[in-house]
Amino acid sequence: MSQHVDELTPLVAQGSSRDGKQLRKYLLAPVNLRHADLPLLACCFVTGITDAGAYNAWGTFMGMQTGKHKGNTVFLALGVAGLPLNGVPLRWLRSLISISTFMLGSLISTSITRRFGHTRRLFLCLNFLIQGLSIFVAAILINSDVIPENSPNSDRILLGIPLLAWQFGAQVAASRALGYNEIPTTVLTSVYNDLASDSKLWTWKNVKRNRRAGAAVMLLLGGICGGWLSRLENGFGFVLWIGGVIKMLLGVAWLGFSEAVD
Repeated sequence: MSQHVDELTPLVAQGSSRDGKQLRKYLLAPVNLRHADLPLLACCFVTGITDAGAYNAWGTFMGMQTGKHKGNTVFLALGVAGLPLNGVPLRWLRSLISISTFMLGSLISTSITRRFGHTRRLFLCLNFLIQGLSIFVAAILINSDVIPENSPNSDRILLGIPLLAWQFGAQVAASRALGYNEIPTTVLTSVYNDLASDSKLWTWKNVKRNRRAGAAVMLLLGGICGGWLSRLENGFGFVLWIGGVIKMLLGVAWLGFSEAVD
């Protein structure tokens, strides 16, 4: 009996080693980007629902850092001038923290993808799972009353802003790294301009136009959902749970993308 076991041991070890190599190869393989725009469109929805809830509850955007009539850059500029006179106290500080951590998330994500490859299954998966986890942490802090949900004057809001803003920076960096510049996932200024100036706007087959329009619609739908959910008791916390779940599902979904063909 022991002799048979001794004979089987090398075979089992060899099989395990082969399976481990195949798994490693699968996880580190670059994915086919043919349908990679779909997860990014889902990210637009997450931006809309999260920013609608965050602005209603905290008076600050997490993903939209620029804008003509909205965006943290404008809020920061107004704060330097001491405006608005009867506005949210220290809104400029919240905007500055949001912008800074947004840029930090973009820097971290870009640095990692440059080093290890921006289309590898494992790193795409981990990137979005960590983003989702960050949103979950913010939701837990809100549900446990560590961070007030509807008290825009509370300084404890400063604890939640970095958790949400940095992951949007990582999200935008991922969209750029994947080559879908027409889906910025957080702001629509360039999207509206590119749609209006598209010489093939009314052409039946226009993939980039479809992506831009899809990004605008998804962000709008997310914003509408975030607005209505924010009317509920503990609505912002619920909004964040939805956003976190979507990000986690996207992280798992990257594992199912087919391998890129040379």
